[in-house]
Amino acid sequence: MSWTDLLNDNSSIAKAVDLVGDRWSLMLLSGCFSGVCRFNQFESFLGINRNVLSSRLDKLVENGLLKRHLYNESPKRYEYQLTDISRELRPIIVGLATWAERNFTQEDAPFAIVHKACEEKIEVVIHCAECDIHVHNDEIAAKINPGAGPEALRLFDNMSPTVKIVN
Repeated sequence: MSWTDLLNDNSSIAKAVDLVGDRWSLMLLSGCFSGVCRFNQFESFLGINRNVLSSRLDKLVENGLLKRHLYNESPKRYEYQLTDISRELRPIIVGLATWAERNFTQEDAPFAIVHKACEEKIEVVIHCAECDIHVHNDEIAAKINPGAGPEALRLFDNMSPTVKIVN
């Protein structure tokens, strides 16, 4: 199966990776959460090439993850603001950062993600809204959606029974 096939089959993870899976997009969104929201701030904060920066910002705007706000008329300058869609990504970004800190950077990371009120490190958990409980890794499974196409059905049939729910 090709990447295009995955996108055409509406693979959720493929769509997410396509939108924010490169090394700069999540860093730009993370910067916005930290108050970095202008082109020149991104450029100096991340040391990113101007063409790459422009391309990534355009893609995030086109897909509704950021919106441009004019803050200077002459010359025209924009700041990039988070949207509701990008705010939903915050737990994912925080989860990735805390995972990397725990497993790779430990105390060498330049900063830690903490709770403002108590300044202690936070933890991202998976929660079942129906049961109102925290869900552990071994309690997660894939379930085929009713509108899945034949390719998805074939892939699903090849999955281990321990990671899928069959109706």
